[in-house]
Amino acid sequence: MTSLPYALLLGLVAGLFPVYLGLVPLLFLRRISEGWRGFMVSLSLGILLFLFVDVTNEGLKLANVPSVNSFLFPFGLALGVFGPVFIARKRRSDYIALRERTPGEPDRRKLGFLTAYMMAMGIGLHNLGEGLAIGSAYSADKFVLTSVLVIGFALHNGTEGFGIAAPLSAVKMQLKDPLVLGLIAGFPTVIGSGIGFIAYSDLLGTFFFAVAAGALLYVIVELLRIANVYPKIETTFIGIICGMLLMFATSMLLVV
Repeated sequence: MTSLPYALLLGLVAGLFPVYLGLVPLLFLRRISEGWRGFMVSLSLGILLFLFVDVTNEGLKLANVPSVNSFLFPFGLALGVFGPVFIARKRRSDYIALRERTPGEPDRRKLGFLTAYMMAMGIGLHNLGEGLAIGSAYSADKFVLTSVLVIGFALHNGTEGFGIAAPLSAVKMQLKDPLVLGLIAGFPTVIGSGIGFIAYSDLLGTFFFAVAAGALLYVIVELLRIANVYPKIETTFIGIICGMLLMFATSMLLVV
């Protein structure tokens, strides 16, 4: 017998807890060298590139379902890109005003936090789609598929949390920062699992995946700007490939 509380618990196990585990390296990243920090940023970039391709593919497949308006995907994609652009522009304006009051404050800290929060938002939207898949499979009594999805997404989300940590490797944080970042990135899995259990539809899935793809695209561009600061392009490409291979390895557990 299925129940909404258990569906929400599945979202916690698959999304929120693994993201927080992935943020644990934040305790150690400030001790590594500049070269390794560049590699970590590139690793995050590879993780997000993989997620962008995956989410876009899922969104396009749903958009081709006859009952779904095909214009919903480009609309959601645009919303996912320009929503963070607007938020980031507002945040940057606040940072400029703050800098005028406190000259000399490091720009890297501001940029690192801005990128990390935008990344958490993009991953959170992606995890909303994952939650929909978990909730709908559980609602349909497909318990084997549900178990595979929960395990696979949990490993996936652990690497995503690790990706969020990279832009913050060189900045000082308060305890609340990783707590809030993990909540933004992981809790949408719980919300999506509840929605999927109660009322999943291809229309909702298309929209959520499209918005997630747009948000991830925005964060990828922001990370490229950060990666460009580090001098060795070889390190950038190695990190990107390693990030994509890491996500590919965890995604293999979702093949049923």
